[in-house]
Amino acid sequence: MGYKIFSIIFILCGLFIMWFAIFGKKKEIKEFGSAIPTNFIDVILMMIYKLLPSIIRKVLLFALGLAVSIGFTYILLKL
Repeated sequence: MGYKIFSIIFILCGLFIMWFAIFGKKKEIKEFGSAIPTNFIDVILMMIYKLLPSIIRKVLLFALGLAVSIGFTYILLKL
C-alpha cells in the first residue's frame, strides 16, 4: 500500500514537471533546480543546465518529468 501511494505521488510530480516545462515562463525555468549544489557532480550539472538555451532546458525538463512518470507507473503496475 505504501509503494502505491509513493508511486502515485511521484507520478503526479512527474506530470507537474512536464506541465511546468510546457507552460512555465523562461525566468522560472532558468531558476528551476536546487539552489545549493551538494557535491561536485551537482555543480557540473547545474553549470551545464544554466548554460543551455531555454528551449533545450524545456526539453530536458519535459524528458525528466516523462521519465519519472513512466518509471513510477511501471512500478505501480508491477506491484
